[in-house]
Amino acid sequence: MTATGPQRGSPARYVGGMVCLIGAMVTIPAGFVQMIRALERGGYGTTANTVALAWIAVGGGLLGLGIALLIWELSVRHNVRH
Repeated sequence: MTATGPQRGSPARYVGGMVCLIGAMVTIPAGFVQMIRALERGGYGTTANTVALAWIAVGGGLLGLGIALLIWELSVRHNVRH
């Protein structure tokens, strides 16, 4: 079996992964800032605290999705199979 060279990847997957990572870099700090403000105003159990946790969760989801898309894209481009 011969090894082939790098394959052509998908630019949409690469750009989508980068957009997700940039979005995560915005939403995670924004969630933490909202969390600090919510804790200063009313403490735990408030609606603002729930919104801040939702922002942090969205940021974590975007971070995971972005990393997964970039790993997928780079494995296709460099023909990495296990």
